[in-house]
Amino acid sequence: MNTLFVNSCGNKYITKPKASNKPILEFQKAVADDLEDFDSQMVYFYISPNAEAFKLFQIKAEQLRSTIEGSGNIADIITAVMIARISEKYGWPIETGHFGEIAKEIVKGKSRLAKYVLDETCVEPFKLDIWWASFFATGDEKFLYNIFKYAGLNRPTEGDKARMQVIGAATWSFKANCRQHKKVLQFAKRKLDFGVLSEYQEGFIQECIEYASEKNIEESSTPDRKD
Repeated sequence: MNTLFVNSCGNKYITKPKASNKPILEFQKAVADDLEDFDSQMVYFYISPNAEAFKLFQIKAEQLRSTIEGSGNIADIITAVMIARISEKYGWPIETGHFGEIAKEIVKGKSRLAKYVLDETCVEPFKLDIWWASFFATGDEKFLYNIFKYAGLNRPTEGDKARMQVIGAATWSFKANCRQHKKVLQFAKRKLDFGVLSEYQEGFIQECIEYASEKNIEESSTPDRKD
């Protein structure tokens, strides 16, 4: 059964009690083999979106419902957010089902959950999850802008613990996704070339670019597989 969760912004929304401060990539690591293909479809949907793939994504989500809900990390909400964002952008229909009903609720924008998802003033690690999911669904860089506001900032060592968590999660997830997503890396390079950055963020972006280039070096140096 779902329970009401009260976040640090004082809002209540429906989710699972197994919440985590780690961003969406932690959900990717937590899932079992049965979710591997579904997971890949989630994080790369924006690259080649189409109506049939969206329909199959929703069907697969319903089939994996118990696994998704059991993984915690607000994975059920993240799935519904993706469905809502995709439907909003492309006008494709939301299928009937558990995740579909939550997605419709988000699209309507009236419930507590919907208002939390849409509220950009309430920022916490959970919101970073939602912004990453929204980016993976649409490829819209406005969600990268939202995340980058906190990525690579000088992290306070005491005081505002919520802000410390947000900066830590944004920094870790942005760097990881620079390595995994070309569009995120391109965004980072543009920020370095044209953005007005603090010394900390400039150094962080350079670190992200180097980290992403290491992956390319590793892949190019891997010998061809011989059957």
